[in-house]
Parts: sequence; structure tokens; C-alpha cells
Amino acid sequence: MPRRTLGGLHQITRTTAPRRGDREVFFLPGGREVPMGIRFHLWRRWLLSIALFCHLCLAAVPVDAQPRFEGEGRVVAVDETQGTVTLDHGPIVGLMPAMRMAFPVQQVEWLQGLQVGAVVRFALQARGPEWVIATIEPVGEHPPPHQASFPAPDFTLPTLSGAPIRLAELRGNVVLLNFWATWCVPCRLEMPALETLYQRHKDAGLAVLTINLDTLSTAGVEAFVQEVRVTFPVALDPSWSIARAYRVLGLPTTYLIDRAGNVVVREVGERDWLDEVSRVAVEGLLQ
Repeated sequence: MPRRTLGGLHQITRTTAPRRGDREVFFLPGGREVPMGIRFHLWRRWLLSIALFCHLCLAAVPVDAQPRFEGEGRVVAVDETQGTVTLDHGPIVGLMPAMRMAFPVQQVEWLQGLQVGAVVRFALQARGPEWVIATIEPVGEHPPPHQASFPAPDFTLPTLSGAPIRLAELRGNVVLLNFWATWCVPCRLEMPALETLYQRHKDAGLAVLTINLDTLSTAGVEAFVQEVRVTFPVALDPSWSIARAYRVLGLPTTYLIDRAGNVVVREVGERDWLDEVSRVAVEGLLQ
């Protein structure tokens, strides 16, 4: 009868139909016969040993060695009793998109002196099923907008008024291009400041174009636009096709496009476009 090897065991394979009382056997190196049932028992013991070893190795990893994810955001609320801070944060690469969320902190003392409205840089670390803030520090009340440099992709989209709008038609103006949605709370909070900015600088060549990304209906979009009384055009991109072209990962996302059609600023998350550094950035492009 021929033999074949499986996992260090030499198996006898019968070439004739088995008779009553026949059984399949294996041979350990050295010629020791091992019945089929014992072979599976050996494999179970081997797998159990590996699983136990891996478990012990994972358990030995210290908490500080677990991966951390860094982000920036604006403080919305501080609760020292619960030991949490609520942030409007931008996308956290590899973990979550931009959103408003409350996080527990590892040390409640970090919340002392943390002011609502402050911009902070933080790091998240896993603790059981939740993410906790492992580090948090203020980065300045009004950090400058994030610089970018690439040609703005052209597009044509319908607007709430029904008329189409093409980005190329705004060439020669400084364009503030804002991606938003009605379900995005930071987007809604940011919109009045965009309208004020537009009214201040439209005669100097500032064009504001917002692109709404709601996928279901325009009724909510129309109601919100009427509520805040914006006068700049609102384009509709329910398929997110233009958002993907601009690599939008979180809302709101805002781009500043210079008069030559190049993106020079990319800002992810809510921003006060009326603060001093934002005003300087916009007016610098308008000159």
C-alpha cells in the first residue's frame, strides 16, 4: 500500500475496497502507527497551542503601543462631570469622516481651562469598544487656512433656480467653492458667515458657489436656503460626482480658487470665514 505524508504523518492509502474491520492509519516518523481519530486529536492540540500563544502575545501588548489617530477640531462643549469633550472635527484619516462627536478623555484634568470655540489638535486611541482622547492641546484660536495647489476641475451642475452653472464661467473671479449637506450640522452653522463674506467682497470679485450633496430631495435644501437667506448660487450634486472629482472626504469642505482657476486653499470642517486670518487670506487673493 502506498504512503503519503500529511502534516508530518505518513498515511497508508488503500488501493482496494475496504473490508469490514479495515481502518485508515497513519505512521509517525519512526514507524509508529497512529489511528485516524488520534490524528485529528493531534491537529486539534496543535491548533489550540497556536491560538493560546497568539492570545498571550496580544494580551502582552501595552496600551501605549496601540495605534493612535490624529485630528483637529473645534471645541463645541466640555463636560467635566462626564469627562467628555464634544468636537466639530475634520476627517480623521483611516478612522472616520468629519462630524460632530463627543469623546471621553483619558484624564479629566485636560478639560480644565479648555474653552468652547478653541481649535485643538488631538489623538484618539482605542479603549475597549470606544475611542478616547489620548492627547489634546490647543493649536490657536484661528489657524490659517490649509494651502493647496492644483487646477480646479471644471464642471456644470444644475442649481436650485433650475439654471445650470459652469465653474469656467466664473474664471477671473476669486471663487469660494463649498461642499455641504442639510444633514451636516457644521455646514448649516457655517452658511451665514459665507453669505456675509460674499456680501462684503462680491464687488471686489469674490464669487461664492455652494454645492449641496443631499441625495433624496431638494425640498429640505430649498427650505434651509430660504431660512438663512443666502443670495449666492446653490448647485446640486446628488450623485456626488463632482465631490469625488474634488476628493471630498468630509463635510463641509471649502476651496478657494484664484482668478486663474487654481485651487490655493482646501479647508475641511467648519471654519469662521469672518475671522482675521480668513479675511486676510480672501483679501490677499482679491488684490
